[in-house]
Amino acid sequence: MAKAILRHLRMTPLKVRRVANLVKGKSVEEAQHILALDTHIASPILAKVIKSAAANAVNNEGANEDRLVIGTVMIDKSKTLKRYLPRSRGRADQLKKRMCHITVVVEEKAQV
Repeated sequence: MAKAILRHLRMTPLKVRRVANLVKGKSVEEAQHILALDTHIASPILAKVIKSAAANAVNNEGANEDRLVIGTVMIDKSKTLKRYLPRSRGRADQLKKRMCHITVVVEEKAQV
């Protein structure tokens, strides 16, 4: 079991979760193919984190790259940047620019 973490991604957790649900439980190779064809903006970022987790499993634990499966993908809320947008008559609206953390855990599937 190996993991990779990306912290403080300037993208809302809901947008990233939508893409993460496509690859949960799939093999690493299949997940890379799915994300390569997906047009969502979070796809290449998630693919990079999955690639990093797979590399951690191969280099640190000696796992077989062909048998790696995505165990869990957690998309957690991070800090929120608060910005203000000027409005009419001297007022201001608050904009919340949300951020997230991505944690990917890969596991080696048992050989049959």
